[in-house]
Amino acid sequence: MSGRDSEKTKARIIRAARRLFAERDIASVGIRDIASAAGVSHGLVQRYCGTREQMIAEIVRQEVERFSVSAPPVPRRASPDEFEDLRELLKAGMRRFQEYARIIARAELAGLEPGSMLEPGRPTPAMQLTESIRRLQPRSRGKHPPLDPALVSAYVNASLFAFGAMSPWLMAVVGLDPEDFENRLDEIAEISVRLIALATGIDGGATGKSHPRRRGEAVRT
Repeated sequence: MSGRDSEKTKARIIRAARRLFAERDIASVGIRDIASAAGVSHGLVQRYCGTREQMIAEIVRQEVERFSVSAPPVPRRASPDEFEDLRELLKAGMRRFQEYARIIARAELAGLEPGSMLEPGRPTPAMQLTESIRRLQPRSRGKHPPLDPALVSAYVNASLFAFGAMSPWLMAVVGLDPEDFENRLDEIAEISVRLIALATGIDGGATGKSHPRRRGEAVRT
């Protein structure tokens, strides 16, 4: 098998493993299950991808690499206009992280420690956001002690992963309509944007975004 064919086979195996790991407990997914889903032999799975833990490490690596190709559009300065691209990124993340968030959650429950699978020296999108906030803090004149940029980034990522994996439950548990998640993505993303704005020292309520009232919502006076 040529090098190009080998890469295609490996990619097909990882895609199959990713789908199965998101659907089922990792311990219940066998190598033969992955081979069947990928349309390859049991031996090829072991040859190109190794163990389930190694496959999860590869999924983590690919996810980080996907965002490392171009840095996320984090604010470059503490200005309301700088937050619009970040807002759109957060909205997109909540839509696309469903599968990946479930894999990470299942890996943690299985004791595989996906955090240890991150490559040393390769910044994650969360690390890039942390550094952006840290860079902006000395330039701002906030009225309150600065928030820890790393913890702010952790909260933002927790929101992305939680809404990505469990949006129906999160909406229902606070008495909201689970079906209304998509309609309220702007508002949900805005909460994270305001937290980031607060951390950089900009007025948390002036991030350059307003939301029209939803149908039937009363005007507060």
